[in-house]
Amino acid sequence: MNILGLVVEYNPFHNGHLYHLETSKKISNATHTVAIMSGNFLQRGEPALIDKYSRAKAAVLNGVDLVIELPTMFASQSAEIFAHGAIATLNSLNCISSICFGSEYGNIDVLSIISKILVNEPSEFKVLLKKYLDEGMLFPTARSLALFEYINKNKLINISKESLTDILNSSNNILGIEYIKSLLKLKSTIKPYTITRIKSEYNSESITSNICSATAIRKTLKDCCDISFTKSVVPKDTYKVLNDKINNQFYPVFDEMFFDTLSSIIIRDINHLNNYFEVNEGIENKIYNNIFKSNSLNELQLAIKSKRYTLTKIKRTLNNILLGITKDDMNLVKNIDCLPYVRVLAFNDKGREILKSIKNNSEINIINKFSNISFSMNDEVFKTLINYDIKASNMYNFIYYKNNKNLLKGPMDFYTTPIYVKKEY
Repeated sequence: MNILGLVVEYNPFHNGHLYHLETSKKISNATHTVAIMSGNFLQRGEPALIDKYSRAKAAVLNGVDLVIELPTMFASQSAEIFAHGAIATLNSLNCISSICFGSEYGNIDVLSIISKILVNEPSEFKVLLKKYLDEGMLFPTARSLALFEYINKNKLINISKESLTDILNSSNNILGIEYIKSLLKLKSTIKPYTITRIKSEYNSESITSNICSATAIRKTLKDCCDISFTKSVVPKDTYKVLNDKINNQFYPVFDEMFFDTLSSIIIRDINHLNNYFEVNEGIENKIYNNIFKSNSLNELQLAIKSKRYTLTKIKRTLNNILLGITKDDMNLVKNIDCLPYVRVLAFNDKGREILKSIKNNSEINIINKFSNISFSMNDEVFKTLINYDIKASNMYNFIYYKNNKNLLKGPMDFYTTPIYVKKEY
């Protein structure tokens, strides 16, 4: 069994994801696939369009064999924390052969060389970095110049300063480097591959072909609330999942829907805002002062934005406040090497084979039913991770079930089981 690992959000699963999945299987010679997927809140500090189980179902219908949830505490954080959580999860399964991720650069050898330098920090590189920092440069600029000079002096690869800067400033390259760094730190045997992203930029908001960014799909859905346009940019199984949810009045979820809840938390917790993860350097005062003047979440985010705080960082910071993720709790879990559990969201028959392999090769707890989680609640890391998963689901579902309150039984994690996608003959 040759099992390929993928780190995904599938928000929603579109034609570009299908290309990535099929190409990844081909170049890694995979026989089985596992996707580590963010739950109801995502890496850019935003809620998912539809619930995690439905997104996982769409993934399996489109060719993924097993979908496992990335714990909430990792899913909505910086590239470094997000990547470490995902790689630690894959590595904990003890049966994954490879991982394949999309990147703007598309050259695994170059990304690996950069990653090794950043992990090992050779003394010559550290001297160069210190020199540029002492000149008053911002860390990203100093790091880029130090890397270029170190690579050039040691003739590791032939690359221009501009190309290296582009690599270090591109979203998927950044994630890819963090994946490789985590593999190196964990001394993992998982082999990394990368494929070049095609046709659409990660953050592009326009739909110009049958392959576009998930950002463009979400923006169009938000603007027009009509999913018919998605027929050209998502596989038919994804369209069916989306259409079924909307027909049952489970409408797409957007971050603005949490603005009132977030506002109440900020006002209530003004004396404790700096306890939340990423609330640093007095930004809590800027958040508090602007909450009274802002008529929307977007207004609040733009009022806080500065050279120091990018919009994405602000969104993640506000999301940490919304979900109550504290610095103490994050410090407890962010560097763990082995996950105490994996939570199954959806699977097919091949997924069952993977689960059997996990059971045979790893001691990790596999959660199918939440009624079984009491076995490890005395483990502080387990308890912290699982409680945030439950809290995030509850926050999300309070909005998601707005038109179906009669179906909201309580904490839905305890009432929802993994989706088995049966093969049709």
